Amino acid sequence: MTRKEIVKRLGEHLGVTPKYLSVPSFNYQITTSDEIYTIDRHGVITTSDGQVVSMEEILNAPPPSAAVAEEEITGEMTMEAEPEARAIANNGDTQAFDSIEVKFPLEGHSALSLRNLINMIYSKQNLIMQAFKTEVPFMDDSFAEDLSKEKISTLEDFKATFENLGADRCPGLTFDFGEETLTFKLGRINPDQDIINAFTEFTALINTLSKTLKRASFKQTQEENPKYALRTWLIRLGMNGEKYKATRKAMLAHLGGSAAFRTVREHE
Repeated sequence: MTRKEIVKRLGEHLGVTPKYLSVPSFNYQITTSDEIYTIDRHGVITTSDGQVVSMEEILNAPPPSAAVAEEEITGEMTMEAEPEARAIANNGDTQAFDSIEVKFPLEGHSALSLRNLINMIYSKQNLIMQAFKTEVPFMDDSFAEDLSKEKISTLEDFKATFENLGADRCPGLTFDFGEETLTFKLGRINPDQDIINAFTEFTALINTLSKTLKRASFKQTQEENPKYALRTWLIRLGMNGEKYKATRKAMLAHLGGSAAFRTVREHE
């Protein structure tokens, strides 16, 4: 049983709507009148005092009174959307994978925020590619600049412009306006779980921050010290503290330079 199935089953049994906590934990939380259950990314369920419990224990216990929901529940229960991450099989071989895809809802995005998102990625594209050891760019070298020249006010404007400029020019980004989703794609052969987790957390932060910025520049800079440049950028994205330690480590592992010194001269 997948984590989503576990969360949905518990929510229906307890009569409350599960809440998705997003970054940095990616946990779900289910609150009743006498308990708070947390379901982590691995599907492990813990109570408010940190005790690990199984789904069967909760289902077989007398149901508590449901907490007052933030909004009235009618019909089928729905859950807040979380990023969907998956490794994509290579030529039908289920033992080999050639990419990672992480999907987010377009909810909350505007034409400005989607332009910001593209600019943020392109401005650090070379560092991101080094960090995830991929030779497949998210977009070609002139797409972000071409997009900047277009007048875009609405999502319909963005959709038309994106299609006119050529969606094939952005192999690492897919906008599905019918499904109302945004998908990040990373070309990477047989990614391990650390890389999948890092890419999921990284794209979640990019997706969130792009909605809050007034303007993001697409211009790239020449980086003398790639590791320091990426580390400081990740911190500006909000990837600081112990909770992001594993993701920072995974992303900085393949970059040259020093994470502690801005320039080679300072390091020496």
